[in-house]
Amino acid sequence: MDFLTALAQRQPTHPAVVLGERVLDYATLEASSNRLANTLLALGISSGDRCTTIGYNAPEHSIVSSATRKLVMVGLPMNYRLNAEEIRYQLDHSQSAIVFAGAQQVERVEQATACGACPELRHKVCWGLEQAPQGWLRFEELVSGGSDRPPPIESGLTGPSMTYTAGTTGNPKGAFRAQGTDPAVVKSYVRWFDLRPGDVHLVAGPLYHSAPGAFATFNTILGGTNVLLPRFDPAAAMAAIERHRVTTTFMAPILLQRIVRLAADQSLEEHGRSRYDVSSMRSIVMAAAPCPFEVKRRVIEMFGEVLYEFYGSSELGCNAVMRPQDQLRKPGSCGRPCDGVEIEVLDDEGRPLPPGEAGELFIKSPQVITSYWRNERATEEARRGELFSVGDVGYLDGEGFLYISDRKRDMVISGGVNVCTTEVEHAIHAHPDVWDVAVFGIPSDEWGESVHAVVQPQSGRRLDAEQLTTWLRPRLADYKLPRSIEIRSELPRDDAGKIRKRDLREPFWQDRTSRV
Repeated sequence: MDFLTALAQRQPTHPAVVLGERVLDYATLEASSNRLANTLLALGISSGDRCTTIGYNAPEHSIVSSATRKLVMVGLPMNYRLNAEEIRYQLDHSQSAIVFAGAQQVERVEQATACGACPELRHKVCWGLEQAPQGWLRFEELVSGGSDRPPPIESGLTGPSMTYTAGTTGNPKGAFRAQGTDPAVVKSYVRWFDLRPGDVHLVAGPLYHSAPGAFATFNTILGGTNVLLPRFDPAAAMAAIERHRVTTTFMAPILLQRIVRLAADQSLEEHGRSRYDVSSMRSIVMAAAPCPFEVKRRVIEMFGEVLYEFYGSSELGCNAVMRPQDQLRKPGSCGRPCDGVEIEVLDDEGRPLPPGEAGELFIKSPQVITSYWRNERATEEARRGELFSVGDVGYLDGEGFLYISDRKRDMVISGGVNVCTTEVEHAIHAHPDVWDVAVFGIPSDEWGESVHAVVQPQSGRRLDAEQLTTWLRPRLADYKLPRSIEIRSELPRDDAGKIRKRDLREPFWQDRTSRV
């Protein structure tokens, strides 16, 4: 029997998803998922088809993901901050058969699919609108019809999935898993992070990110309640923890940093402690970017020894875990390799390096993706036999703790979100007054890294940084926009004429032990 069907029978009125005053219990989640799945079958959707979902955190995500899992479709969560051209690329490249969009994203999806773009997209479904635009279906109507019996397809705990990650040659890559997560791996996550049946989990980050979606899924498998924040606000997060007696959450470091900043406001503290009751919290999981040690210390001070950290990625899953008792003892580390995971530190010739020496990290794990979708070259470049790399550089110490020190690939991780510098450079190059450009990450106390651009104008042309930023806004998602732009008459180059980006980047990082 499907696990959601079993939960609906065992605890039909137990809350599965909460958003403000809106509550979806397990019986309703099961019935809605079944009706949607059966309606999709009637529309000609079948197992293996790709299904994209784009929208702010909402119960509709849970219904769609449960329905697509039951049909063994490939679920694709899409970043709701993408512009129309970026949406078009992912829908077209993924060959999505259907897209579900929240009310705020409908207009951009409509622009993305106009004039025959995305020819394999057969259906567009919106939620949150009283009336669907021409050519769209209303989500609310789809889940009100159809049979509420489980569809006649055998499915697993999780289904096939694909997440688009920032590429290193301009276009994002689809990290594709042909099979759902193995039940043994799910059990490992439960053990690693002290997840328990009946937990109340705060979904603080956007569900298009791999980790927030994964931990929400694990909590549903355990029969818990997912409390959704539509978009992150530190005061709303603290209030939700108190109101719902939240026990677990996943947060990127930037979100924890905002909570720490909120607590530092004396109007929100009493006798040095937050005025919110957070005593219910048992497990705070953090990943996606390096976290300043002072932020860790303040989180532990506020919540107790409940902070877990892991190193992983959309391609590799979870590879190393830092448990609460080691957080202050091992500053800068992201933990020891997980059970069943091998981490190899290799030099440029592929030779293993001893403890303390940094090299490219290669991972062997049952969680590694099947491939990059429709990108055999990128898949082969990332593989070395049974090992897989996303280009991170790090080392293991004498106790086996992992430290990330740099990235070989041209990537910026700002606030836990990957930004491909090549993509930003391509956008800037399109400006008629730009001759050349170098984009890279520089240190940021708030974001970990921020996107910085050094631009060389065309000969005889003048460029203004503020005007260039304004010109870029409709061409890039907001999180990809450079936070700072420097105009230079010349850029440093090697003998072949290639920009020496490391020379530009190094002064910003020279007094730091880590380059990320």
